[in-house]
Amino acid sequence: MTWLFWATSSILFFSALILLQRTLSIDSKYPRAMAVVFNFWGILFALLISFATGAYRNISFPSEPVAWIFMFTAVIMYSLFERGRFLASKLLEASVTATISNISLVVAFVGSIFLYSEALTFGKIVGTALILLALVLVATAGGIHKKVPLKSLGIGVIISVFLGLAWMLDKKGALFFSPDLYNILVWLLPLFFVYFPYIKNSELKYEALRGSWKLILLAGINVTGYLLQLKALETGDATRIIPIVQTSTLITVLMGILFLKEREHVWRKIISSIIALAGVFFLVANTF
Repeated sequence: MTWLFWATSSILFFSALILLQRTLSIDSKYPRAMAVVFNFWGILFALLISFATGAYRNISFPSEPVAWIFMFTAVIMYSLFERGRFLASKLLEASVTATISNISLVVAFVGSIFLYSEALTFGKIVGTALILLALVLVATAGGIHKKVPLKSLGIGVIISVFLGLAWMLDKKGALFFSPDLYNILVWLLPLFFVYFPYIKNSELKYEALRGSWKLILLAGINVTGYLLQLKALETGDATRIIPIVQTSTLITVLMGILFLKEREHVWRKIISSIIALAGVFFLVANTF
């Protein structure tokens, strides 16, 4: 099963992505400027991979208008996600971000039911409920005396919704376009929307120098993981692939505890991530 190889390969990249993203975002003064610099490096990596693998020789643009409608809609969703991703990472711990990101899975999965005419089963309902329960648990990780700020939680949820909508459209993009071409387009086009209407050059320079090689590495990790996911979507079922990739949540929570010393309410975070993971398996169980 080729799709399973691509999907499982992407898990490591996405786990490292959230962890490194948190370490870079926490001291960021200008999160949106950081997003612009990050996307610029992402474009270069996408082009580099295409040329290095020779995939550029097989690039062809679809003629169907519907293909471009789906692609540009995905671009808008990714643009809105990119505008807020580093702000969310700055405000939320990596383990919290990883768990909240499960809402992306819910949105993508429910959206796929309508977009791809997939059946709504009991397992999918239970899985969605478990993921939402995990979201509530992590949002109240400090109990009565200390909670995740509502504003920070709201930003995390909103960008997760945008990401889920983009994921929902990725299979269409992978089928209408080649994964390599679609990968380039969804890194190139959102840059203009993230930059809009204006960002000071001094802010861009500050974030580029502050992030240095780490920001370049982050872009490389994201581009590679996303391309692996697209390759999986080209050959497999989205209702299998998206949940499998999202299992990176548990790995990220554990890495955040071990390496970022995010050890406050450790057991609550672990339990919430396990519940979210159980939700993922309920969502995907009926497809195996």
